[in-house]
Amino acid sequence: MKKILLFLFVPLLGIGQITFTKNNNTDETLEQNQDRISSTVWLTRGSGGGLYNIQNESSYTPGTSPAYTEWAIGTTAQIQNDETLNFDSFRDFNGDTKNRPPLNTDLVLKLTNGTSDTSDDKFYDIKFLSWSVGRAGGGRGGFSYQRATAPLLSIDAISNAITIYPNPTTSVVYIEGGKDYAIEVFDILGNKVMQLTGNAVNMKHLARATYIMKATDISNNASRVYKVVKK
Repeated sequence: MKKILLFLFVPLLGIGQITFTKNNNTDETLEQNQDRISSTVWLTRGSGGGLYNIQNESSYTPGTSPAYTEWAIGTTAQIQNDETLNFDSFRDFNGDTKNRPPLNTDLVLKLTNGTSDTSDDKFYDIKFLSWSVGRAGGGRGGFSYQRATAPLLSIDAISNAITIYPNPTTSVVYIEGGKDYAIEVFDILGNKVMQLTGNAVNMKHLARATYIMKATDISNNASRVYKVVKK
C-alpha cells in the first residue's frame, strides 16, 4: 500500500529546528544532557562511543544503539519525493563503523517506536555540528546537532473516502460512514495526544491549535489522515 508522508512543519508558529548540545565531561543521566525527542527516545552520550537511548539503554552498544532509531544520509525532502534512503544503525549508516557521525552533513533520524510497523515511524532532519573524539584526557563525550522539531510522519494511505466534520471545530469531530475507527490524534510536533475507537472525537479539552488525525477503518485497516483545526 502506498504511504502518505506528512511533514508537520509550522514556521509561522516559530517551530522549525533546535540546537542540542551536550558539553564535554557532563553527566548524561541529567535531563539537560538528554535530547528527549519522544516518550521513548532520549538521546545522549557517555564519556566515549556513540549515542544511546538512555530511556531504554544503560550505555552505548555498537550496532544496536540508540534503541528505537535508525539513521541515513539525506533529507526528509528526499523521502517526500519518493527517493530511497539507506537506513542503518548509528554505527553503520555512514559506512566507516567508527561510532561517530559525519559533521555538517544532512542526515535523517528515524524513530521506529521499537516495532516493525512502519505506519508510526517518524523522520527528523538532523545535522551534527560537533563531536568530541574518544576518552582522551579521562573522557569527554561532548556533541551537538541541529534537529527539526517537527517530524515527517509515515502513515498509511487509503483508497476509500472517509470524511470528517465539522472542521474547524470547537469540540466534537465526527467521522461519517457509520463505522468504528481506530483514531489517533497528533499535535504538530508528532506527539500522540489522543487514541480511541469510534466515530466521534471530543477535542474540547485540547488547546487551540492544528492537529493531525489518523482514522483507520477497523473492518479493513484502511486509513486516512486529516488536518484538523481546533478553535
